[in-house]
Amino acid sequence: MLKHANRLVVIVTGLVFLGYHTTKLEAQQVPGTADEAKTQDSTKSTPKTHFLVVGKAKIADPSRMQKKAAFSVRKVADAVGKPRPGIVVDALAESVMTKEQYWRGEAREKVTGAIFKERLKRLATATTPQDTVVIYTHSHGRKNGFEDSQPLGGIVMDLPVRRPKHRGTLLWDEYAELLLKIPAKNVVVLTMSCFSGGLVEYFNSPKVRDRWKVRRQKQGRSLILLTSQNKDLMSPPIVKGSEVINPFTYAVAKMLSGEADGFNLVRGKPTRPRHKDDSKYSVVR
Repeated sequence: MLKHANRLVVIVTGLVFLGYHTTKLEAQQVPGTADEAKTQDSTKSTPKTHFLVVGKAKIADPSRMQKKAAFSVRKVADAVGKPRPGIVVDALAESVMTKEQYWRGEAREKVTGAIFKERLKRLATATTPQDTVVIYTHSHGRKNGFEDSQPLGGIVMDLPVRRPKHRGTLLWDEYAELLLKIPAKNVVVLTMSCFSGGLVEYFNSPKVRDRWKVRRQKQGRSLILLTSQNKDLMSPPIVKGSEVINPFTYAVAKMLSGEADGFNLVRGKPTRPRHKDDSKYSVVR
């Protein structure tokens, strides 16, 4: 567990050095709650690391953009699982389909807001206060204030035609509520979408921060949020070689696979100290 925790520190440090929007909240449990009972029951269990990797594109997107979202999920999931056997990886990517295929019933959504929420609720029940949870999402985002009726933005997890409310958007406050219910000791949230810094802004709001202040120190828990952009900017792709990629996804995959911290990994373990990979994203030299 310490090895995995240290690995996450490298990820967080690297992304902060790259300038991505981030925040960290420290939380404690309330005595006498179900969380405390779960803590006591889990003291003899082996800590685990759980990764949830989700990619959502829209049928209105060109096929190359839809494929890029699926590729990003596969890239991150492979980076997590290959060098670290035993880590729980739950990866889900939207199908590549045209509007015509969808309307004719020849293809259906594999990723929806309901499915994403179910995965988050599953983490809330499956993890213990000794575990680590990392959530990576690759999707479209909506800016704060995109509707007059509410000030929040969010990530698109449904087709607007199926969920006309909020145009298929899972709002930041809805997402935050589900994240706060995960009892794991370390929760790291990596969000790739336009305007994704809105999630950080929401967690930094007094309404949310005050919910953590009332908790007495019992078992410290860390919640770390990293997003590809702030609340006002889009998250455009870049060209690296002949490949069109998102720089945030690229950095996450490189760091998780051990290719961007100055050392390569072999079966989850670093090679000899002098074996550097010379990645431009390396932060440990």
